[in-house]
Amino acid sequence: MKKLLMFFAMVMTSITMMAQSQFYVILKDGSGASYPESIVDSLTFDSLNGARIYGFNDLANSIAQLRKEVDSLKRIMSILAVDTSSYIHEYVDLGLPSGTLWATCNVGAKKPSDYGYYICWGETGPKSNYGQISGRWNGEDRASLRSKGVIDQYFNLTSQYDAATVLWGEEWRTPTGEELEELVRYCRQDWVPEDGGYGVCGIKFTSISNGKNIFIPCAGMKRNNEDVMVGSRGYYMSATSEGSFATDLYLSQESVNIGSRSVNQGIPIRAVRKRANDRPFVDPNDTIINGHAYVDLGLPSGTLWATLNIGADSAQKVGNLYLWGLSIPKTETPSAAGSGFYGQTLEELIQNNATDSNGTLLSNRDAAYENWGGQWRMPTHEECSELMDNCSQDTTTINGVRVWEITGRNGKKLYFPINDVDFGFSTCWSSSAFSDSNNNDYSYVLRFYDRMYLAASTWAPHLETRDKFLPIRPVVNR
Repeated sequence: MKKLLMFFAMVMTSITMMAQSQFYVILKDGSGASYPESIVDSLTFDSLNGARIYGFNDLANSIAQLRKEVDSLKRIMSILAVDTSSYIHEYVDLGLPSGTLWATCNVGAKKPSDYGYYICWGETGPKSNYGQISGRWNGEDRASLRSKGVIDQYFNLTSQYDAATVLWGEEWRTPTGEELEELVRYCRQDWVPEDGGYGVCGIKFTSISNGKNIFIPCAGMKRNNEDVMVGSRGYYMSATSEGSFATDLYLSQESVNIGSRSVNQGIPIRAVRKRANDRPFVDPNDTIINGHAYVDLGLPSGTLWATLNIGADSAQKVGNLYLWGLSIPKTETPSAAGSGFYGQTLEELIQNNATDSNGTLLSNRDAAYENWGGQWRMPTHEECSELMDNCSQDTTTINGVRVWEITGRNGKKLYFPINDVDFGFSTCWSSSAFSDSNNNDYSYVLRFYDRMYLAASTWAPHLETRDKFLPIRPVVNR
């Protein structure tokens, strides 16, 4: 069929050129030549059903015959051809809060049970070599990826590095880490065995709001040029960068959760359809300022707390770690004690233009302002105390990961990841230095921990020496 189409394209091209008094001969190797009408004696075309052209006297009749052949071929094609674009790009509306529409099959697959292509993060197609360091972006951190245009300000792949967009078109993209989490959060997950109707093992995600579902097979991965866990585990790429790793969806009979995967490994993609005003998923109770979500907990001061730590893409992720007073994360900062403002008195902090006279970091030393911009900033010690005094606390799990759940008096919730698993601590820097000259190496922190480990009050003010690397949870005012 392809040869026939090529033939008729060539014939019609030649006929068109005849009207321009020029004849073209195209060879199978792609080369060709043109001849002016004045030197051509005759043309002969052999084609389907013996259609022929003999010189100029029969040209009109031959053109009419060829057009009939082309029209007949078009009718045959319309009957036999499958509309592959609509078939491959079918999607389901699962009634998710974000409105995200999920494809019914993997990129490179023709049906839901097919595994499709295995692609390294940030690359745009499958390949023959998935060696140990084969990933194009192996060893790159977020700052480098962003400077090269690989990821956007949300740390998600830009269109030209998104395999779903490149292979399926501008209406499609790889889901973000938040959208993978949303799929898990708002759908029931049921294990489907090999004899469960699809012919392969996988997970059926059924919407808790409208009952619609998608099936995602356990396609395994490609690692060091070997097939890994094919048929028993599923690993699905997100667009969200974690440096040398990317957020991914993990599937097995035992569990479904959000994790991370090396950019060197080839894993499938289940694409999502782009939406109007497309942006990363946020909880419906959240609102956006300068591209980042916050929760209004009804605090007396009206302070609004960000839903995520700086550099985190989900509530259970710790995000970037910072020295107090520096806006560059640990991966790009000297790790030795004594860095930053460790050991400085309040007077020295003021003299060095790090804080105001009250010991609060100035904007150019505030990692929240420097990284998120707009009105975002690190919370003061007083705002941390307000959060503690006006909210209840408990631990819960998100996708199998234990976190602190903070509930405001208005019932809205905020989650803090545990960054010290031994003691269950959740600790973040405030912008406030401790002003007692006898303890000048300290700054205040926001800390939640389980009192089963320590007898001290959960809500007591806490201090940390400034040589520690800690996460930051920004705030903003109305």
